[in-house]
Amino acid sequence: MNRLLPQFRPSRLRATSFALALSFTSALHAGKPTINDGAVRIGSNENPFGFSPKALEKMKAALDAGNYYNHNDIGDMVAACAVKEGVKESYILPTPGSGPVLMMTAWAYAKPGVNVVTSAMGYTQLTRAFVEHGGDVKFAPLNAKMGYDFKALGAAIDVKTVIVYICNPNNPTGVLADPAELKKFVMSVPENILVFVDEAYLELADSGLAVNTAAPLVKLRKNLIVSRTFSKGYAMAGLRAGYGIANPEVLEKLKLFYAGGPSYLAAIAASESLKDTAHLDENRAKYKEVRDYVCKEFDKMGIKYASPQGAFIYFRSGMKDKELVAKLKSKNILISGSRESGVPEGAYGDWARVSIGTKEEIDLFLGEMNKILGKT
Repeated sequence: MNRLLPQFRPSRLRATSFALALSFTSALHAGKPTINDGAVRIGSNENPFGFSPKALEKMKAALDAGNYYNHNDIGDMVAACAVKEGVKESYILPTPGSGPVLMMTAWAYAKPGVNVVTSAMGYTQLTRAFVEHGGDVKFAPLNAKMGYDFKALGAAIDVKTVIVYICNPNNPTGVLADPAELKKFVMSVPENILVFVDEAYLELADSGLAVNTAAPLVKLRKNLIVSRTFSKGYAMAGLRAGYGIANPEVLEKLKLFYAGGPSYLAAIAASESLKDTAHLDENRAKYKEVRDYVCKEFDKMGIKYASPQGAFIYFRSGMKDKELVAKLKSKNILISGSRESGVPEGAYGDWARVSIGTKEEIDLFLGEMNKILGKT
């Protein structure tokens, strides 16, 4: 990361002209996907409420700097993330979303004869890559509330375990781990084993990030990685920005597979989003409002669901997930089924996952669910 590269900023005149030229184009796609098929997209955990307007303005002003590498902007993002996390900049690895951190970890640690321990229902990007590169996966059951059973997770660890992977809140169940139990477990794992805590959705939890994050433990435990993304709470899924937090020695192992950081525009948006705490608070409030609304409507419909603390709700429809997904897709409403959510084959086949959308999108979904399930 070269922090000494000169910053390039367009002149006020050029910046203004670009902003004016883009104002019409931006209006065409403001808050909507570039594909204009009219689908209600509540299956991929995209944030429908939009990213920071301040970040948008900063990106517009920097657009005509695209002919330069602008590493300084990525350096600025790293500095901002380090301040947020209370660590040195050497503890931050910037990436296009948090997915690359998951993949690099799998590639760095996987080989025949070793395993990763995780929950029986969880996000699969790391575990799939781990298996593809010769490793094995050991699954521990969740508890009765579809949350983490840390005793079961600890019992699954053996002499061949090299990684323990935790997604908090869990995906697809959306259940948040008890922060005291999580931190106690992280510190109890044998020191030679890497613990990976994926906190992609943690900003959206009712109790917030500060109370629940495992990130401060990176200064106490060497073999710990915490990953974050700007895709969810900060609504930057298409812009692609995220980072890993870990001891520099651990990050060196990952850097052998490093394919580069975010674009300079994504880095600018990330830095500005961290400053715009009011916008994040607004997004969090909107998520909570819609989450609570869906839960109340599910209660009226007699639909069981796991306690949601992320960008989605995992629910039991009572019909095969593939059938439900297909019926909703025929109405141009996109959700995800159990198989798409990392659930083992043969389990929870009548459960599905719906992402939080706008109130209007959710009303369309609930209306079709009423029709499909014959509810009133």
